Amino acid sequence: MAAEISPLRSSRKSHAEKQAKKKWMKIWDQIGSRILKLPPWMQEIVLDDIDTAINNRISVMETIQNANRKT
Repeated sequence: MAAEISPLRSSRKSHAEKQAKKKWMKIWDQIGSRILKLPPWMQEIVLDDIDTAINNRISVMETIQNANRKT
């Protein structure tokens, strides 16, 4: 049976998600402006690097999170 989330906790989570999204959009806006100044072939390399880095970081964080749940 799934645990119920209180409205207050849900509201805090929603606020945190909104803040994270706002931060993400600001970072991406700044980085995106710089990336777009590069030649297309360099843009492709940078975007591939960003994709790899983000996916690797998320995998590590998920591994840590899952390990913490088991203990």
